[in-house]
Amino acid sequence: MILVTGVSGFLGTHLLRTLIEIYGQKNVVALTSKPIIECKYIIHNDYHFDENYIINCGFKNIETIIHAGAYTPKSSSDGNHISKCNSNITSTAKLLKSNLPKIKNFIFFSTLDVYGYDNPITEETKPLPTSLYGHSKLYCEQMVSFWAAQKKVCHQILRIGHVYGEGEEKYQKIIPVTIQRLISNKPIQIYGDGKEIRSFIYITDVINAITNSLALKKFVGIINLVGEEKISIRSLIDKLVLISGMSPEIDTIETENVPRDFVFDNSKMKKNLGVPKVELVEGLNNEWNYMKNLNK
Repeated sequence: MILVTGVSGFLGTHLLRTLIEIYGQKNVVALTSKPIIECKYIIHNDYHFDENYIINCGFKNIETIIHAGAYTPKSSSDGNHISKCNSNITSTAKLLKSNLPKIKNFIFFSTLDVYGYDNPITEETKPLPTSLYGHSKLYCEQMVSFWAAQKKVCHQILRIGHVYGEGEEKYQKIIPVTIQRLISNKPIQIYGDGKEIRSFIYITDVINAITNSLALKKFVGIINLVGEEKISIRSLIDKLVLISGMSPEIDTIETENVPRDFVFDNSKMKKNLGVPKVELVEGLNNEWNYMKNLNK
């Protein structure tokens, strides 16, 4: 049986649906803040529970935990919220302390925010978080690794990159924000010259990689779940404008932020978890159509 957290989030919503499709409703249970209808669930009460809580709820046969749940900043200004970032550590610790006699596997979702600057970013890039959020996730990685070694449990640490696709509209990211401004007939905003390079990975490619990680029989080291298709912010916006068929005004906004490219090497992901299949233009079209339907 698989226990999955974070089922109401962007990644978690897609992941839960896929896990149920693969393993069946009776073999998936969600640890969640509120009742759901998709599968069996346990209310976590902000992770205020004791070590026997999960088995006392009738789920003593949990063999795999996928810890997708976390405080994730919706904008850069939220990355240093002390209590919310600290909740990432306390919730992970609660799971690790839980009495689960049949546990065999623990999949932990981390973030690229643990890294310092590198070009390209690889799994060998030195961790150097610049936010409390990044520090909290890095500390959780270390907790999971120490726990897995002590318990002799297989684990994987997946550092998830710039994911886009249907369901990310709650976040202040360049793709959903630009689409929403296009739909609302508002000017498009570009901070700086728009020459910064980004690499995105589509949501279904990330979910496929995550589910493939369940088949790994031993820890293979940290894996970045990232795309390799490079594009500048300006070119990305041009593609979205072309998809929309509109001719919006484009406002250039001065910024004091130092421009930084985010380019990734995903060879380890491709070797262990599969090759991304969705090209950027296809994924952008999917997200455009999804958000356009939301606004009808």
